[in-house]
Amino acid sequence: MEKLNVCNKNGAAIIDYEGEITIEITPEIKQVISEVIENNDVSAVVLDLSRVSFMDSSGIGFLVSCNTRLQNAGKELFLYRPSSQVCKTLELVQLLNFFEVAEDEDELTALLPE
Repeated sequence: MEKLNVCNKNGAAIIDYEGEITIEITPEIKQVISEVIENNDVSAVVLDLSRVSFMDSSGIGFLVSCNTRLQNAGKELFLYRPSSQVCKTLELVQLLNFFEVAEDEDELTALLPE
């Protein structure tokens, strides 16, 4: 998956994805998240959604599932700079406030565990 990049920064896995989050792509992203969850050096996952152009209902389910899995593993999920399309989609289903969202680097730094 060439449009997905993962890097570790201060105990957080930063996952940057470009494109659409649909039923075709969610299994691959879930696999990456599973590998991150198993990494004990990571206390949080940051999904950079600034370059996501579309998200369908499976994308919504994917985000909710990731949040639940991470919480069960004692880790946190943050959405970083979600695109206007992602925000609209999450607002439509009244889930935008369900997630911790950081709009810029300062907000993200404040949210990440020390």
